[in-house]
Amino acid sequence: MHEPVASLAAESSSLESQNRSLRDQSLVAEERPGEQNQTRGSRRLGLASVGVLTIALAALVPTVGDFGLTWDEPAYRYSQVMSAQWWEQLGHVRSRRDVQELLDPLTLLYFWPYGRFGINFHPPLAGQLNLATYELFGHWMKDIPARRMATVIEFALTITIGFHFLARRYGAWVGSITAGSLMLMPRLYGQAHLMDTDTAGLLLWTATALVFWKGLHEPHARRWRVAVGILLGLAFIEKMGAVMVLMPLLLWLIVGYVPRTFTRPGARAAWIDGICTTGAMLLPLALAFQQIQMLQQRLRPPSMTDLFVDRPASDLPGEILVFPLAVWFLRRLLGRFFPKHKVWGVERPALETWTAILAFAPVVGWLGNPAWWRETLPRLAHYYTLSVSGRRGALPDIQIMYFGQVYEYCLPWHNAWVLIGITVPAAILGAAAIGLFWAMGRIRRDRLPFFFLIHFLTLPVIRMLDTPAHDGVRLFLPAFFFLAAFAGWGAVWLADALARLVRIPAGFMRMAVTAIVLGSAANALIRIHPYELSYYNELIGGPRAAWTRGFELTYWYDAFNGPVLEELNRRLPAHAEVDFLNEMTKTSVIVFQDHQCLGALRKDIRLVSRRADRFPYVWLLTQDSKASAFTRLLFTMRPWYTSEPRQLGGARVASVADPVAVSRAWALRVLLDTADRSGDEPPAAPRWVRDYAPWLARFWGDPPLKKARRLALNQAILDWSRSDPDGLLAAASQIAANRPLDGNKDAKRLMELLPTETTKDGKTIPNYFIRKLLQVRPEALVEAIQMMNSHRDEIVRGMTRYSYTDPPTIGGYLDRDLPDPNIQGRG
Repeated sequence: MHEPVASLAAESSSLESQNRSLRDQSLVAEERPGEQNQTRGSRRLGLASVGVLTIALAALVPTVGDFGLTWDEPAYRYSQVMSAQWWEQLGHVRSRRDVQELLDPLTLLYFWPYGRFGINFHPPLAGQLNLATYELFGHWMKDIPARRMATVIEFALTITIGFHFLARRYGAWVGSITAGSLMLMPRLYGQAHLMDTDTAGLLLWTATALVFWKGLHEPHARRWRVAVGILLGLAFIEKMGAVMVLMPLLLWLIVGYVPRTFTRPGARAAWIDGICTTGAMLLPLALAFQQIQMLQQRLRPPSMTDLFVDRPASDLPGEILVFPLAVWFLRRLLGRFFPKHKVWGVERPALETWTAILAFAPVVGWLGNPAWWRETLPRLAHYYTLSVSGRRGALPDIQIMYFGQVYEYCLPWHNAWVLIGITVPAAILGAAAIGLFWAMGRIRRDRLPFFFLIHFLTLPVIRMLDTPAHDGVRLFLPAFFFLAAFAGWGAVWLADALARLVRIPAGFMRMAVTAIVLGSAANALIRIHPYELSYYNELIGGPRAAWTRGFELTYWYDAFNGPVLEELNRRLPAHAEVDFLNEMTKTSVIVFQDHQCLGALRKDIRLVSRRADRFPYVWLLTQDSKASAFTRLLFTMRPWYTSEPRQLGGARVASVADPVAVSRAWALRVLLDTADRSGDEPPAAPRWVRDYAPWLARFWGDPPLKKARRLALNQAILDWSRSDPDGLLAAASQIAANRPLDGNKDAKRLMELLPTETTKDGKTIPNYFIRKLLQVRPEALVEAIQMMNSHRDEIVRGMTRYSYTDPPTIGGYLDRDLPDPNIQGRG
């Protein structure tokens, strides 16, 4: 890991000359002899980078308000509002006592609701950047767009540094195509307009990888090596997923540098330096981690822990995290005082990168979240349990739709590869595949593409294991930066190869290939806007075809955008109650609460149903993974309002159901929905896997891969509908008319087939859903039987699919034969 400076300098010089070699003029920038030309070239590249940043911002900023408020944004906004109050009080500090009050452990915990179980368990970096842009732009922009500006800037910076890094080494064409590919991927473009944590993670991962490379391969690069440690600390206070960038970095150091130290001159001195410095830095970190493990045992499970109450004492202060930085400064002083010493006076880039990580990352991570300033290790123990050791079980297992099957927490091993293949424009995918082929042929001459490949593979490979896999592609956004780089290499190599083949100037062919790759992506982006988060490429047939094949049509509530809310404000009756009536989406009410708070939704609209004597209107997002028996049925009723944008092929992405449709779906659910009582599926993994490597069983679809339970129906009522539809209808009419059941065997039989509950005194009565139906709109029970008798097979199909069933695929709405009481008010 610790090679002498002379050998490293020789290697760096060799690499630079290889990268600028004229042996591959199609990809590598030409040499610019002379210091004056180099300065002029650096200045031009700097101006070009400013131009790229300007273009990126110009393409991103005007559309920042086009996306509807998404699921996580209200929680992130709440955290920002709370921390803003702390900053405001800090600005009014007038005495030492004021400072002490602001730094009280419970005060910090209250105003910084980050990094613990609750509304926002992510650390605060991304949120504080959103808060900063709100303070900068909030006077000229609305609340949400102003906060989203941080994400826009982060994405624009990612595009710019990628351009600058690759254009400097491979020429402007590679840098430009990389930048264009990254910006024009619709999923990334959409994500870059949200108040989220993942775009900041993309920036940090990209920047960390690039400065890591610069720190190893450029002269006088100690500042870049320090930057690696600082960026990793920032990644820790951004989200735990961003810290995964450490894995490819350590792999590169261990495999690429450790073996050399056994054979190169000065190896003994390098090992002494490495062991002494690393040992002195790791010791305090090991003690801190041991203390965290002990505290973890004394805390309750994260979902039950209240850090205002659960405050176990720590044997070590948080300041222990500063010790590695002190060792780092001591090591630097030794190098300065003994510049010719063969142990302390030699520059060892790999070792310095590693020690910078140990020195700066813990301190930045500690200081980056004020809630951790006091009672540091107990609070870090809680965060560690929540994010790493107890992630599954500490937080709810999120339902995920994948190829028509609902899974919980994680997906089949191939999920990341499939999602990349269907959510990236096909032309960019093709160029990236060519770039990968090109890179593999020149590993010996140029290791940078191989370094990028390792980064590209890291998160998709992790997704093959038992790791969280919800929310589409956002959890592995960094992979797309490196995919874009391969697209840049591939497009230029292909253009030059074609130019040689047809004997035309390479510049013209590069322009043509670039137009095809970026033009097709730009066309896809323009056509899908503002539904980029629902984008699927032409390989799967677009969004509507992907939905048909069992992928989420929409997920984030961005479909309830400005025009949709304006239409609903115009059409909803005064004081209308609009609810969700779905346990899996009830927390989404905070999205609409924020819409009301910020003036986008009428304030008289009631977002929770409180009237026991009526059914409410119901929000219905086409979010298949969160569908219930009730919402699946409701989706097949005539909607009161629909949003069927042409950008999604006319697929219904959002709707609102009126009380009559709600009552009909409610009645069908009461009649037919039942729990699955079938046993678990037999294991598919071979016996040797189950006995000796059970963690591999998920690759055969066995646990810990967890599928949602099968969807089951009340078969007895279905059979009755088939054998005696008129008798079933008469029984329902008897019950709906509230007539005595004693003299009607069929009515009594029907009541016995419906779900019941037990009262406190031991009596068995119809459950709440039946009582509500018969109290509010009993005629819906009769209508439900009529629909069942007429469209039995369609109902069965709709209720036994996890995805929502598009009514045209089953012959139309289930209630198409029933009166439409709102014919004038429907859209």
